[in-house]
Amino acid sequence: MFENFKRVNLTTGLPYMSITQNGITFSKNVIIKMGRPAYVELLMNDEDKQLAIKVCDEDEEDSIQFVKSKRTINVRWNNKDFLNTLSRITGWNLEKEGYRVLGDWYDSEKAMLFELSKATPIKEKKNESDD
Repeated sequence: MFENFKRVNLTTGLPYMSITQNGITFSKNVIIKMGRPAYVELLMNDEDKQLAIKVCDEDEEDSIQFVKSKRTINVRWNNKDFLNTLSRITGWNLEKEGYRVLGDWYDSEKAMLFELSKATPIKEKKNESDD
């Protein structure tokens, strides 16, 4: 009776990546929506200010290790050259402010798309002792 049904994973929160001067972090929900891939391709559209990560095999050219173990809760990349490229394309000053970008999952492509032009500044958490 349930042949045409598929499981739905209701993760809490939205898939996003954070970009700061220290690196790029992909949230737990990105990892879950993508199916915890061991490797991804990094794709960039400079003109439209878009970034995508696409599930791939380890032997694909330019594959990047993504999820390293079952206990991985987020993925962080610390490539300064790539951060400089993102800063140049977007005009961001990452030394002053970080950004959060929501991701859109394209199941048919097995890819998560991030629209850098829709990024929002990351608000610093205020310490209670600062009041």
